[in-house]
Amino acid sequence: MPNAVREASAVTAAVFAKGFHPNPPPVIIAEEPESAWSAPEQPASDSEPRCHETQTELASANQVGILGQLSASIAEINQPISAVVMNAEAALRLLLAQPTDTEAVRRLLACIVKDGMRTGDIVDRTRALIKKAPRRSET
Repeated sequence: MPNAVREASAVTAAVFAKGFHPNPPPVIIAEEPESAWSAPEQPASDSEPRCHETQTELASANQVGILGQLSASIAEINQPISAVVMNAEAALRLLLAQPTDTEAVRRLLACIVKDGMRTGDIVDRTRALIKKAPRRSET
């Protein structure tokens, strides 16, 4: 038998000799089974403040999440609004140019409509988010 195997066997024998066993016998609990698995009872006065505290923490976390989504919506709405302004300015310049390139103006106006619709979608999502948010109770 190689040395490494002998050393491992010696260590295993020493561990078992000290009373360690990979599958110890089951421990018998003197209590009734259902009481061993049930949560300790707390007086109603003790659990109510904790429940209220937990609800307050959850509401606060929800509000923080909603504020994060709102700030993302505000940042997202800047892009289509900027695009609308730039396209409108370009369309005005094209209308004043001689000769007027009506096809280019038409394309710019189509972009303005598309960006306006996108802005409306962002506003609708933001409104839905606000409606979903729980109301703050004044205490």
